[in-house]
Amino acid sequence: MVTKSKISRRLFLSLILSPTLLSAQPLVDFERSLGLFSDPLQPRNRQKFTSTNWFNDPEPEIKFSNHFISSETKKILLAKDFKVEMINSNTKQKISFKFQKKHKLTSNQIWELNDLLKDWRTNEIKKIDFIVLRDFLKVCAACSKKNEVLTVNVHSGYRSKKTNESLRRNSYKVAKNSMHILGKAIDFSVDGISPKRLAKIVRAHTHGGVGSYTNFVHLDSGPYRSWT
Repeated sequence: MVTKSKISRRLFLSLILSPTLLSAQPLVDFERSLGLFSDPLQPRNRQKFTSTNWFNDPEPEIKFSNHFISSETKKILLAKDFKVEMINSNTKQKISFKFQKKHKLTSNQIWELNDLLKDWRTNEIKKIDFIVLRDFLKVCAACSKKNEVLTVNVHSGYRSKKTNESLRRNSYKVAKNSMHILGKAIDFSVDGISPKRLAKIVRAHTHGGVGSYTNFVHLDSGPYRSWT
């Protein structure tokens, strides 16, 4: 009788506790980013972004215009000869160039630059506006030192509409009509030069939009604008 009574108690406790054990959930579901009061059935629109999205820039909103379309040319008037290594901070892709005064970009160099500045999230390549490329290289020349290789980190170049809309949903004040969508903007930083100083160099050598941020500088070939 004693044995039978013990078995009954165990069965009784199992029946009471089993629904609780089956339905128990952790306070935080790290895999799905759900908290204690999150609805696991509610669709989540936010995409996962890497830490490199720290470099997304809230540029001022402007309207697209044919005024921003530059005439095609390949010749760049550089202040001096210089060597540069460019690194895409998102993909770690690297390209190196040796430029001379009055340099004429080759088709292969243009392709390499377009590839480096592609939308790395969608892997889309767009023909980058020549004016912003020219200004970007002029700034690189101004930052370079004789007999040294300048290291430039590219954080954002072309940005597809799909990517831009994702950033607008997940980031602070990303412009709907971003110049990045047109392939007319580059976000970058230079080793050994603070963003504040770099922004001054950019403003001294370009005539488009210049945004100065904590970790990088935005350069575009739109109308003259300056912001921090």
